[in-house]
Amino acid sequence: MKKEKATANNGVRSYYETFEVRQDATTDEIERAYRKAKSVYSDESVALYSLYSGEERKQKLLELSDIYNTLSDPAKRKSYDESLRKERTAPSREWDSGSINAGRDAFEEYSEVDAFKDRITLRRALSVAEQDQMATEKFRILFNRLEQICLKGSVKSIAVTSAVKGEGKTTTAMNLAFIMATEFKKKVLVIESDFRNPSISSEYLNMGRLHGLIDVLKGDADIRSAINRLEDTNLHFLPARCSVKNSSLLLDSPGMRSVLSRSKEDFDYVIVDSPPIFPLVDVSILSKCVDGMLLVVKAGATPKDIVKKAVRSLPKDNLLGIVLNCADSIHMNKYYY
Repeated sequence: MKKEKATANNGVRSYYETFEVRQDATTDEIERAYRKAKSVYSDESVALYSLYSGEERKQKLLELSDIYNTLSDPAKRKSYDESLRKERTAPSREWDSGSINAGRDAFEEYSEVDAFKDRITLRRALSVAEQDQMATEKFRILFNRLEQICLKGSVKSIAVTSAVKGEGKTTTAMNLAFIMATEFKKKVLVIESDFRNPSISSEYLNMGRLHGLIDVLKGDADIRSAINRLEDTNLHFLPARCSVKNSSLLLDSPGMRSVLSRSKEDFDYVIVDSPPIFPLVDVSILSKCVDGMLLVVKAGATPKDIVKKAVRSLPKDNLLGIVLNCADSIHMNKYYY
């Protein structure tokens, strides 16, 4: 059954979205959702590798408890629903129809001549760009296997994610995109969607244009002013440019779906550098907008049970494969199951 949206108009996720339930959910459904949400922050194996410190996890658990107390009490829930209804019907300052249409209409024009004339350089060297033969060969093999899957299933947009932070998903996305564009002569666009930790913008690129994807989604810039091309290559970037807290709101917007959909029309492949799966909801939103997901696992670092949880959290028909990063023969045997 499709879940009913119950988003507040102030950019904050509603209690129902936090628990991932419908607004008409029963008391039993609310209780099950509360236990599930609480386990993300109280389960030591996950919490240890999550994006939150111990103090932050305690605060999250308190917030979840407050939400549960509100939704499980009929009087409090009725009062909350009424306040939510008023917020949803109030005029929105950030997501008005004009800003959404501005981003979408601009995208339709961004492929015109000289749209990508601003060229950028890499601030941080890539293994494949430095002609590391072993790394280059591995990424050649990775792309060849991906392309076989992509051609069979008409896959053009691929989100690269990981179970938790620090597993090398951005490094994998960057090296894969570079080898696709330079050696295999594909026209590739890398979209940075890790809005809370935009490391492509901060670590990898000497930025050319002043605007980024977040500006486009907010309606403050058109897509042509945000896409950059890496000099002397067919590799293009749509960086985030800055970090935001309301990442799920931006990712679940009509503007983001338009960017992902329309980018496939002008590029052979679209590589999306995604947030980690735990403990955010962002990847579950993105998984519905891309053709396939690639999961990066750091060998010797990420516990097997967390990897299994990450795999189970992704749509089965969307998972293209798993990349074992920093692996040797010992790690390969350890993670085989």
